[in-house]
Amino acid sequence: MKQTNSNKMRVRGKMSKQNIRFIFPIVFLCITLVLGISVHYILDYPESYNIKADKKVGESTIVTELQTAVDSIMLAEMEMLDMLQGQAIVMKVKTGEILAMVGRERDFEGVFLPCKNFAYQQEFGSLAKTASLLVALETGKVTLDDVVDTKDGVWIIDDDRTLRDHNWRRGGYGLMTLERALEVSSNIGITKTIWNLFKGHEQDYFNKLDSMNYGKPDSIVGIENLSPTSYHTPKDSDWINKDIIWSSIGYNRKMAAIQMLTFYNAIANNGKMVKPTLQPGITKVINEQIASRKNIESIQQALEHVVSQGLGKLAGSKRIKVAGKTGTTHVKEYYEGDNTVSEYHLAFCGYYPADKPKYSMIVSLNKLGLPASGGAMAGEAFHNIVEWMIDNEMIK
Repeated sequence: MKQTNSNKMRVRGKMSKQNIRFIFPIVFLCITLVLGISVHYILDYPESYNIKADKKVGESTIVTELQTAVDSIMLAEMEMLDMLQGQAIVMKVKTGEILAMVGRERDFEGVFLPCKNFAYQQEFGSLAKTASLLVALETGKVTLDDVVDTKDGVWIIDDDRTLRDHNWRRGGYGLMTLERALEVSSNIGITKTIWNLFKGHEQDYFNKLDSMNYGKPDSIVGIENLSPTSYHTPKDSDWINKDIIWSSIGYNRKMAAIQMLTFYNAIANNGKMVKPTLQPGITKVINEQIASRKNIESIQQALEHVVSQGLGKLAGSKRIKVAGKTGTTHVKEYYEGDNTVSEYHLAFCGYYPADKPKYSMIVSLNKLGLPASGGAMAGEAFHNIVEWMIDNEMIK
């Protein structure tokens, strides 16, 4: 063979008829074999063929431009509010494809360094109220319109424990519907409801959470060391029946941000829970229907109202509808001499557009001292990411 000036390959000589007769059946056999394997693969593994045109098997689902924007927004928020650490994850509702996954943590010199510990588990506090309210609705004994009496915002549970709503100094909320309890994140409104429904058979509450696959998945390819969520239940020897009060508002159960996002994504997906993935075209269903369609729609309505008329207003957008839930959790206290400093976990988890969900997202931040607000702080970062996606035509 010789290369010509036209950069094409020229073959000298011609094939004999005998060679052509010999090669033709071999080529035909190879083509038949390839087509047969392809048809078998498509029939047996249809999900594997749901691959985006711009992504190939083996590539990541991460969208570089979005990843960079989310990192920039999170870094600015964390520097401005003097955070300890933070994560933000953006996911496609229908497929579970992770489009952005950013983590930052502050070192001893105050510099925010990239962090990839997406398996880190902690209590999410009020984000769990959504799951508790869904469990309550699933009993068939209550609806969003049922009224609960939160009185003056203070509930003395026993000699050692008192539960308060965030506005207890202003007299509390008094009588309110269950939907309003979620909108304003009333601790007493949610806990009294769960206590009245499950007192004496608390394990049923946890069984229902398990049936919804709350806290799943236990592993994700590409996220190292992700493990099952750890939580306190009546099966433990040190269980006290009133522990369910704290469990219903997100204490006594630790999970990773991606695990909490998986639950909210299922709400956005009309009850179908899909496994988050970093592999294009690979969508696995964890639970076809975590709760009845009617109750899922009720929760969707409540989450939309959290943003439109509740504590999640700062996470919203004037251009699209956003649904989600705020979370502010007391983590622990640090003692330095006579001084005490508290650490808080602030979060906002939701989806958008609320009327036709396409994306879900969680923002998780940790900081020392007050002020500390999941709605105002994590919600603001959530809002800024949504606005960037609108500006860059990821949402139309």
